[in-house]
Amino acid sequence: MERLLHQLCVDRPTKQRFKDEPEKLLGRLALTEEEKHQLLTFDVAAMQRHGINPMLTMGYWQENAPDRSPVAYMRALQPDGAPDGKTFSAALKQ
Repeated sequence: MERLLHQLCVDRPTKQRFKDEPEKLLGRLALTEEEKHQLLTFDVAAMQRHGINPMLTMGYWQENAPDRSPVAYMRALQPDGAPDGKTFSAALKQ
């Protein structure tokens, strides 16, 4: 999965395929259904909880997410219903 995230950050044809036909691109790879869901829903918090490098999740977000802003990325790292604004990130000390 980390290799794919890297490709989605640096390889224009792969980014375009992901944008045009994400299910088709992911269907050709050896990914679990959970991994496919994380990629399709931009669930970067779940990716990090499962050990994906935070720099890769951030690059993936900045290159591919519908809202590429840093604020949206930080919101995506917040657990559901976290009123205190706590953010999960493998890169942040808890």
